[in-house]
Amino acid sequence: MVWMGISANGVTKPRFVQPGAKINSEYYIQKILKPFLKDDYCRLYPNGDAVFHEDSAPLHGSRVTQKFLTDQQVQFLRPPQWMPNSLDAAPCDYFLWGHLKNKLNKRRVSTLWGLQKAIREEVKKIPQEMMLRVLKSWPKHCRQIYYAVGRHVEKH
Repeated sequence: MVWMGISANGVTKPRFVQPGAKINSEYYIQKILKPFLKDDYCRLYPNGDAVFHEDSAPLHGSRVTQKFLTDQQVQFLRPPQWMPNSLDAAPCDYFLWGHLKNKLNKRRVSTLWGLQKAIREEVKKIPQEMMLRVLKSWPKHCRQIYYAVGRHVEKH
């Protein structure tokens, strides 16, 4: 499992969940959020002028996770602000994962380490212009989901 994010200022480093790890709020905070805030958030938003948007995974909306983000003075969307019942509302869901899957299917990867290396390499190749187009399309994509009453939207 891999965690990543995209923004107008760039892509975060991929963060890989250790095989067999119990993924709970504490793991998420220690292994994903703390390294993200230390490395990527400071690099991408040195003034802290960003709003962090997660998907609706239960550990993202947990009180422990939200308290951690609040304590770190990170602005973030809280669960009531998320689009309900919309699994493909975030740019990572409707763009990034499909893009990476397409690129990775063209490579011969036979080990977990090789897959992680290929993901890191492919992420670095994503042009910033492509990220900006994806983010610019986000409001339109959200409107389509809204008018589809939360059902899956094939094209954005």
